[in-house]
Amino acid sequence: MTDTAPTTGYRVHVRPKYSLLSNAFAAIGLATAPVFAVAYWFAASRGGIEFVAIANVVVVAIGLLLLWRQLRIFAAVTETELIGNGIFTRLVRVPLADITEVRLVPTYQGAAPDPTVQLLVTGAGGRRLFRMRGNFWHEGDLKAIAAALPLPLETVADPLTMHDFFRAYPGSAYWFEDRRLLQILLIAAAALVAFAAALGIMLLLGLPVRFL
Repeated sequence: MTDTAPTTGYRVHVRPKYSLLSNAFAAIGLATAPVFAVAYWFAASRGGIEFVAIANVVVVAIGLLLLWRQLRIFAAVTETELIGNGIFTRLVRVPLADITEVRLVPTYQGAAPDPTVQLLVTGAGGRRLFRMRGNFWHEGDLKAIAAALPLPLETVADPLTMHDFFRAYPGSAYWFEDRRLLQILLIAAAALVAFAAALGIMLLLGLPVRFL
């Protein structure tokens, strides 16, 4: 399986919201710029500026990698398949003959007051074959993908919480969803990595670490 697909022969071809990309880079810039500004300032007088530069290059490289991946995300319908990928997932190909149900389900995301639509494509036994979340895709694009599939579309009228969505459609959750303990562990791991990185920079610059 590769991460490429033919660029012609699509009934429908859509890409995610570009606002996600600008928001992500703005968040990364706002979070890292003050840190590196202070690090460069200290390193200029205390030495170790090369380590700060290396860390800065790594952050920029990660940002460019995410940009490259984001620009390759798409979903499409051909004459025989529903295909698409995500920023951390490889290309998924679903034969149209395997699809048994197509639904548009409005869901509440966290504390957001307005629901976002999810496209859920299932196969035999209700197994999830393909899912697109409205917080990443324009609602009109979800409807266009659904309309291009050779099955009648079911539109759920009443919005569901994500908890109710996962209960109503078992197996629709991705591996990282609907698992509170896993989410807590991932957040804790991210915080630990950030703390370790900050501590490492302080030690390299010879700054006092008062809790050691």
